Amino acid sequence: MLPYSLRTYFKQGESLMKNILIIALFSFLGGITGSMLLNAGTSWAAKEQTLYTTNFYNNQGKRIGVIGAHNSGEGTLFLFNGNSGHTEVQMGAYGQGSERGQTLLGLHDRNGHLRHLTRMHGATDAPTVVFKDSSGSDRIVYGIDPQTQAPYFRYLDGNGRWQNLF
Repeated sequence: MLPYSLRTYFKQGESLMKNILIIALFSFLGGITGSMLLNAGTSWAAKEQTLYTTNFYNNQGKRIGVIGAHNSGEGTLFLFNGNSGHTEVQMGAYGQGSERGQTLLGLHDRNGHLRHLTRMHGATDAPTVVFKDSSGSDRIVYGIDPQTQAPYFRYLDGNGRWQNLF
């Protein structure tokens, strides 16, 4: 059996250890609570900036949409046909080349081919609309000329030559 002074010392030590553990536990919980309170004002967009792709599925488990980012950081949205899986709508911005950062909206046919493209064009981000045939070739292009800011309307005639309507 331990002498009285050592028994008292160890009992005091157990009490001290319990107090230290309780203090550590409440400090930890206080840190978590403070972190949650201080981050409450941060927007969800800022919190989710590391999220690269979010997929959306219908009740049958087929993917019907994607929101994500190009490797260049430009945001994109794709909507898919729930039955065929083909692209129906795409929206975003070009990720590379001279068009980088210019917005676009593409509408696709039932086979997933791009048929209607609305986009910004040139250094002045002039609006342009492009209609494509079933093979993907531009057939009608109209919009605002990026240099002159004048409207234009061009079409590809039956002989494969571009014509200016005005």
